[in-house]
Amino acid sequence: FRRIRDAGFNAVRIPFGYWVVMGPANGEAYIGPCLEYVDRAVAWCKAYGLQALLDLHGAPGGESGDRPCGRERRDWNWQEWRMEDSLEALKVLARRYCGHPSVTGISVCNEPSDRLPVEVLCEFYHRACSVIREAGMPPDEVAIVLPVYRTERLDEIWRHWNRQYDGFARHVNVTFDLHLYHCFGPWWQRQSLGNHLRMTKRHRKILRRGPAVVGG
Repeated sequence: FRRIRDAGFNAVRIPFGYWVVMGPANGEAYIGPCLEYVDRAVAWCKAYGLQALLDLHGAPGGESGDRPCGRERRDWNWQEWRMEDSLEALKVLARRYCGHPSVTGISVCNEPSDRLPVEVLCEFYHRACSVIREAGMPPDEVAIVLPVYRTERLDEIWRHWNRQYDGFARHVNVTFDLHLYHCFGPWWQRQSLGNHLRMTKRHRKILRRGPAVVGG
């Protein structure tokens, strides 16, 4: 954390699975709860003048069947994501870290599957924002990060979020999260530096459309 500060950065994204907050479900091979490790990371942020973004990187049941959730499952389906348990984990986090001077952001999940209906995803995001605020994290202290993940879904999610929930007006200090990878797959690996820079300019236009950050 000292090296992060000395390199000129001002924030740290701290990813962890739901089992760190609530412990693993029956039959799962994870260890937890173990929030004392998150406590330690947040304390280091405070010691070195860094902001902390808490990132629920693996949801109960998984927000996808991919490895970033903590395990890879080709037969995963979106109904396995236990959203009520996810909301409970977010409530625990919000109550534990509300008022902490270094905790200035919380991400409600990571890279939700494209198979998840946009109506279901936006409903979860709406409820997650409400749970976090009601648990003691006000908008003038903590930003809430809602992963869109791929740019291909941005328009669909944007429309539903704003039409059905008046999202960015009702929920203040909330941002979408886009993962603009320039590395995965053979197409990206064939591109020249010039093409990467051109794609970066295209992504800049996307990010200017509204509240958005680039995660990974």
